Amino acid sequence: MSALIPPEKNPLPAAAIFIIGPYAEKWFSARQSKRQDDRVRWIVAQDAAAMQQNLQRIRATNRRLHVSTFFPFFPDGEENVAQTLAQIAKWQRLFLHQQETFPCVLALYARLSQESAAGQARWSGDFNLNNTGEIPLKNELDKLLTLPEPLSRHALHRRAMTDALRLWLLESGVEKALHALFSASSLRLNAVLLADNGSGFTRHGAWAQWLQQKFGLCPGLAAGIELPVLPRVVSHSAPLPVQPVVQETPRAFLRWLPIAAALLLASGMIGATWLEARRITAVERDLAVFRQTHEMQLQTKRALYQQLLARKQQLLSCRDAWYHWPGGFSRCGEMAESIDRALQEYNLSPIFMPSGSVALFNQGSAALRPDSSDSLASLLPLIRDNAQTTFAIVGHADNTGSNETNVQLSMRRAQAVRDWLVAHAGVSPDRFVIKGMGASKPVASNQTGEGREKNRRVEVIPLPDFVHQKQVKDDE
Repeated sequence: MSALIPPEKNPLPAAAIFIIGPYAEKWFSARQSKRQDDRVRWIVAQDAAAMQQNLQRIRATNRRLHVSTFFPFFPDGEENVAQTLAQIAKWQRLFLHQQETFPCVLALYARLSQESAAGQARWSGDFNLNNTGEIPLKNELDKLLTLPEPLSRHALHRRAMTDALRLWLLESGVEKALHALFSASSLRLNAVLLADNGSGFTRHGAWAQWLQQKFGLCPGLAAGIELPVLPRVVSHSAPLPVQPVVQETPRAFLRWLPIAAALLLASGMIGATWLEARRITAVERDLAVFRQTHEMQLQTKRALYQQLLARKQQLLSCRDAWYHWPGGFSRCGEMAESIDRALQEYNLSPIFMPSGSVALFNQGSAALRPDSSDSLASLLPLIRDNAQTTFAIVGHADNTGSNETNVQLSMRRAQAVRDWLVAHAGVSPDRFVIKGMGASKPVASNQTGEGREKNRRVEVIPLPDFVHQKQVKDDE
């Protein structure tokens, strides 16, 4: 990419900045301009050899060329830390035996707040072409926590997240790997920049997974893929803008320890999460009542079921309304999943499952035993008193016989139970959905006669509504 700079009276010497690293080609190739600028050129290099070829070609026309490298690093660029470390080690090997050393600027890209819009970033630190001396990585990373910034809600979130990022670099071994990159290769670190990337990623990676495990927080996700921005380039005389940045008013900050940072972040979100906390508490209470209510209390269970469905929709709206949550943190999605699990368990929980000593059928038979009426009669009040409820009747068989035979046998067993209930409860057959599972879902071992007898069973399951009726049929 060529940075298009307006002419000045005293322009800098020509400079070439090579974008290198595991994310250079993927995220920055599209940013290269077709126009040539005689002051600053951004050039994506696939590897050290490609960089040398481009460098020789450019130096053939300009021997006073200032050469620097730019190493963008994405903490969430890989799915796990092992892949991240492997990428850093690969680029260390690529620059291990280069004869010429190059000054290098390390830039960390992470979504730390919601201050910047998509496609923009708020930068900490400067890319100064006049700084060519080597600096220690650890000192520069520590400085990111003491850079001046005006106090604001976004600054609070950014400071806490930066401290968490600093801790991740240390605990994951990524800082050690980056140190090896700049100390055991031809790259010489001369600046560390931090980009509060407004776009972020569309998925979580290595850092976000650690952050969730460590503090129960995650960076917000982007709605779509946005290319990362480049930093501005400065000299002693004047800035050379590449991308617009938000200007800062100097103000001193103290360095916060990771635990303190997480607490500060939580305190900054108290106002925004108060309503969410109340909603989560109510959902947890409703879930507890729902699970404690016996399946035979169909009316109560059905009302609680509908209430949880409404709660789920509220939680999904809460999860999707990221603008309500500074930093994009919310437990709404997690609780919506808890409701889904509870409802699914209820849909698949039978209220009637005689087997063993009270089995309804003999081996290989779909005819009800003479003593089966006593077991089935317990269902009659439930079916009569819940006229709006549809019931699934699921037949099962042991593994005696072929699969096709067992499926047909289990279907006939379900039909036999349905016919008995229709005749004795005086209800329509439309109140029931029948299904034959064959021997696919045993509840006991088929190696013994007792186990096979338990597997010759019929389950009766209340279905809350048509939608969930279809779901159970599909799942079965």
